[in-house]
Amino acid sequence: MSLVVDPPQLFRKGFVRSQVKCKFSRVFNFSYTKTTNMRKLFLATSIFIGAVSTTGAQSGTNAIMPINKDSATDSKFHFPIANYSDSTAMAQAMPRLSEHVLANYREANKRTYFENCINYYILSDNYTKAIEMVDSIRKIDDDKSYDVDVMTYALAKISEKENQASFESKFKTDFLNAFNDLSFSKKVSLALIDSSSIGSLYKDYKSVVEKLVMSNKDSLSLEDARALCDKYFMYSFNRKIMLLASPLIDTKYRSTFPAIKAVSWAGVVPVEHVDEMPDPNMHYNMLFEIAWFDTAGKKEIHGGLGNVARELNLHEANGIPRKNIGAVVVVHADALYSLLSNEKYKRKYGVDNPNISLVKELQSYGVKMIVCGQAMTYYRLEMQDLVPGLKQALTAQTVLSSYRLKNYVRF
Repeated sequence: MSLVVDPPQLFRKGFVRSQVKCKFSRVFNFSYTKTTNMRKLFLATSIFIGAVSTTGAQSGTNAIMPINKDSATDSKFHFPIANYSDSTAMAQAMPRLSEHVLANYREANKRTYFENCINYYILSDNYTKAIEMVDSIRKIDDDKSYDVDVMTYALAKISEKENQASFESKFKTDFLNAFNDLSFSKKVSLALIDSSSIGSLYKDYKSVVEKLVMSNKDSLSLEDARALCDKYFMYSFNRKIMLLASPLIDTKYRSTFPAIKAVSWAGVVPVEHVDEMPDPNMHYNMLFEIAWFDTAGKKEIHGGLGNVARELNLHEANGIPRKNIGAVVVVHADALYSLLSNEKYKRKYGVDNPNISLVKELQSYGVKMIVCGQAMTYYRLEMQDLVPGLKQALTAQTVLSSYRLKNYVRF
């Protein structure tokens, strides 16, 4: 028997900040008292600087060069700001940038180092080294299933280069064989890569790009270079994998949305061999309190409202009929802003209200949504400022206490 319950978060390779040692320091032994040696040193240094300058001039405007190697933490790489607005230039620049990161990145924890380097080796088209990193982690974890998608991708790329074989055909054949050897839960984990997760990874990547564009610099610190490589890899690589692998994965391993579909992360993954089952004949009454709003997430669905959708999906997925599920949502404080009409929200934040479709779906489901009259007054809001269909109470606190006395479980 298989049943859908609470899913794990999509695995993302960690981004660990580290101190890095400078690779290009040189030690010169000479006597300060001998003019001849000083002249030799000056001449050697001049030749070295001239060689670097010539190389930089020959590399073109989009070249990625170390421009400051005074210390590990001050390492800077030339990276034209124009790359960020040109997807072709970005794709061409990433291999060189990844190579420079690999040359300077250090990490005390071996597993973390191997894990992060996988990204950089794939981006720099060094698939043999990427495979070595995956194998190293598999030995540490004693898990031969780690990064099946990365391993299959790297092997297919090597086969394409060495044997002129079809990359797509090789990848699909090897991926399906490797996928079929996985346990049920690991198959489900791979199936989490879908269009919604790619959208989230793209937003992460764009967020890093926006930050770098705002700096208005044609250079990157090692930390920024790593962040850009990591986010670019996660988006671009997983997008390729999704397009190739998704048609090969059976729908029984996919997340489901039995109640509410408006929230991409509110799906429920299937789980095999469930031992604890709820009583489908009982009534499950849930009380939600939402009292915060983060302007940094103004473009995203409010996490509190999204959690309501998730709880409803989880309960229905666990075999509880909709008629036995009740939900009351109490909204107060600045969380009221998440319920503004689209016109009011756009005027206040400059973007469309991403919560409206979810609110409508919750209302259609039968969720009672109540706003606090006290907070409405303090925040100078009228009911016509909010999405239609909401109810107003004198105060959120009495709604919370009265529904708890009615045996509603508070979330």
